[in-house]
Amino acid sequence: MTLYDILDREIKRMIAGIGRHGKGNIHPLVMHEIERFIIHTVLHETNFNFLVAAKILGIGRSTLYRKIKVLNISIPSDVEAE
Repeated sequence: MTLYDILDREIKRMIAGIGRHGKGNIHPLVMHEIERFIIHTVLHETNFNFLVAAKILGIGRSTLYRKIKVLNISIPSDVEAE
């Protein structure tokens, strides 16, 4: 299974039932969920190494911290920020 296959499956899962959110611009909602999923997955795959995760994502570490907060991504309590 490729990364594309995994993302394709997960994106379809995330937007299933999107019609229940009412009419209007769903783009921000979908993008929020996709970004949240990708960041959480990269963090998990790097064992929550913020520096490595930020490099993989192509963003600065401070941007990663901000996105974690804005996207309300859970970080295990035993993980310390570098």
